[in-house]
Amino acid sequence: MFWSKLSSFLQQEWTLFNQLRTEIEEEQISEDQLSQILINQVLAHNFSILLILATTISTCGLISNSAATIIGAMIIAPLMIPIIGIAYALVTFNIRLINYSLIRLTFGIFLTIGIAFLTTEIIGYKLSGAEILARTEPTLLDLGVAIAAGTAGGFAKVRRSVSDAIPGVAISVALVPPLCVVGIGFAVSDFSLSIGSFMLFLTNLVGIILTAAIVFLFESYGSWKKATASLFVLIASLIMITLPLNFSFREMIIENQIRHQLAKRHRQHNDKEETIITKVDVQLQEEKIVVVADVIITPDRLDEIDPKENLKLTQKTLSEMMGQPVELRVRVFPIEILNFEADSSDIPNNN
Repeated sequence: MFWSKLSSFLQQEWTLFNQLRTEIEEEQISEDQLSQILINQVLAHNFSILLILATTISTCGLISNSAATIIGAMIIAPLMIPIIGIAYALVTFNIRLINYSLIRLTFGIFLTIGIAFLTTEIIGYKLSGAEILARTEPTLLDLGVAIAAGTAGGFAKVRRSVSDAIPGVAISVALVPPLCVVGIGFAVSDFSLSIGSFMLFLTNLVGIILTAAIVFLFESYGSWKKATASLFVLIASLIMITLPLNFSFREMIIENQIRHQLAKRHRQHNDKEETIITKVDVQLQEEKIVVVADVIITPDRLDEIDPKENLKLTQKTLSEMMGQPVELRVRVFPIEILNFEADSSDIPNNN
């Protein structure tokens, strides 16, 4: 009974999906009309002012470590417009549109970095918070978001019924915040921040252009034959970007697995208040994995256990799980837990 209902539901959804291209209410925009719409949007007079406002909001949100503020900046940031314009121009060979879009995008990149740099200098900010650091190590997950966002962005341009999805696309993909982190990195003289965040921006840029261009081609805009060279360059660029992203993704997965295994061993030993793992850092080296863990432990608990034997067993477990040598380093911070029991004579009587 369940499988028959599920099969019926999937068939219905597939039918509705196939009807997207033939909806009577959805008259397809002509190639020339869409080109003119994109040109008008790229050349809009409010592009610079919106970008300045979005950059200022995003930079302040990054510095104050406020995710809500950063999301607000993503909504008004207009950088998605020239990027979609480039994708459309590549498949239709619209030289005018691609020139306008490239100029707008290049101008927007330098403007965003410059405003973020000046804002950071004026504020006098020197330390990097979690929201800034989160945009310095892109992984394959970020590429997946960019691909999905590019697909949604291209589809929203050719389908008026889903044009309301544009704000959601702007929120889901990071364009302005990584560029702001580039400017912040320059301001605090931490160029590793700038390099990592610019890599995130490039990941989003290439992913969006490639998938949006493919959507336009599937919607019968441009020519697959003429767009072959452009698609080849985009795919090659995507492959080059994927190599460092794959390393970061692998590092993230390994760190997650090691954290899970350490937490599992912690629960098995029934260490509640006596032992607390506060931090775990994982570094991938050529022949081994280096794990650095910070542990808070009570002095009496430290006297009860054999640290070397415990570390040896944990290291062996991690090495077997990962299939390669693991070097485990533990930094122990002894603490004292004070428990005070309330005395009935100390409880105030309200009667």
